[in-house]
Amino acid sequence: MLQHSVPDNHLKSIGDITVSFALLEFQLQSLIRSQLNERQRIGQIITAELSFKGLKALLVSLYIERHGKDDADFEKLKTLINRAGQAEEKRNQITHSIWGAGKDADSITRIKTTAKEKHGIRSQFEDVSSGDLEAFAIEIKELAHEIQNFLIYLIKNGKAINSHETHRLP
Repeated sequence: MLQHSVPDNHLKSIGDITVSFALLEFQLQSLIRSQLNERQRIGQIITAELSFKGLKALLVSLYIERHGKDDADFEKLKTLINRAGQAEEKRNQITHSIWGAGKDADSITRIKTTAKEKHGIRSQFEDVSSGDLEAFAIEIKELAHEIQNFLIYLIKNGKAINSHETHRLP
């Protein structure tokens, strides 16, 4: 059987990143559902198959349609969406890389090879510690929590519906 050289503590953090990112994605879906004039199940149907990029675009478009883009809440939303996009890029780097032994016992090397029309083939190597991976997992969870709090704020201020409710926004 083929084996890899990634230690258990790194694997645990990579798994935490994967699970935490799914939580972040769920929070974006919940925020989208809060902007729809539909039952929760319809919102689930709409968001179920969208890419992360599609979720971000849909959320911003719905918010602008409902509330415009000339308020502080829109600026807060844009900040959260930008941070989510950055988290997605970093998560993709982690998820779509090959991992090898690092320079010491606490690091592993991320290896990413690309072949683009503009530059041809390139390989990128980056040493990553278990602490770096753990910190990123925490960062994702904190962002998911901030998005959840933003949703609660919008509900309290009449700019969203609770996703468990079936009534319509004005």
